[in-house]
Amino acid sequence: MQSPNGHSPRSRIEPWIGLALCAAVVLGWAWEQLLPNPDGPQAFAPDWLPLAAAGVAAGGIMPLAASSRWGRAQRWLRWTGLLLMVWAGNGLPFDLLTAAGLMGHRTASGAIVLSSVYWPGLATRALALGTVVVLARRALASPATSPSTRPAIWYAYAAFLLALPYPVLRVHWALGGMLGLESPGAAGEGWEPLLIAIPWVLAAALSLLLVSPPHRVSRRLLLAAGWSATAIVAMIGPAAFWSFVSAVATGSDLESGGIEFWVFGLFYGSWFLFAIAAGAATRSYQVRSRALPTPQSSGRS
Repeated sequence: MQSPNGHSPRSRIEPWIGLALCAAVVLGWAWEQLLPNPDGPQAFAPDWLPLAAAGVAAGGIMPLAASSRWGRAQRWLRWTGLLLMVWAGNGLPFDLLTAAGLMGHRTASGAIVLSSVYWPGLATRALALGTVVVLARRALASPATSPSTRPAIWYAYAAFLLALPYPVLRVHWALGGMLGLESPGAAGEGWEPLLIAIPWVLAAALSLLLVSPPHRVSRRLLLAAGWSATAIVAMIGPAAFWSFVSAVATGSDLESGGIEFWVFGLFYGSWFLFAIAAGAATRSYQVRSRALPTPQSSGRS
């Protein structure tokens, strides 16, 4: 049901829900400052990121600016806030696994001890994820391009190239190659490296399908696959890349397990950029496919 001005009750209340979530993210960040993690800071993101994400996201959600001359700037803030909030939510899967008692750390004696849950961090990241949902709904509902602008498809080709480093090196290791390894067997034994590469092979194939999918492939299936792949990689890519950048900046070492340091930069950097490229490619396909006739409609003409 719509009101006389054409706006549904949900569209009127949704911005205020988003602003409330932004405020809650700030409160979660303040909770973290008052109650620091006893196990030390987690290298998922810079300490200031939740504040920056909340501020930028709030600017993209503000309902008063939607009909003003700042509409283009607000769309930019909306997408930027969405990316920052996704990054602020990185690490939530690890928080949930820890809360479920499925994650731990190995002590010097070799015993595995369950990790304790850092509730302020879990709350902040969960609230950031909730804000992502509101921002994504508003960003995807807004016009992506003007009628004279054709959505670019090069994002899909970029996503395809960014999906390749991980499976290519993994296949190389499975076949006995040593590029990027400090010792034999560091990447796993037998066909284990190849099995881990399968999801990224599928991600590369999905990227090409978003350029020109076969007629029999469902649009909804492709969109679900594209947005799911984007969400999954976006929940680990930025945090992984930040851990690599932090290690470079501080001169510390990552737990390599016999894998050379540059490999982590290649993998984590490609994951971070893939999340952006895959999201842009899926959005481009979503916009382009709206103008295409469905098989049912073309059969009736």
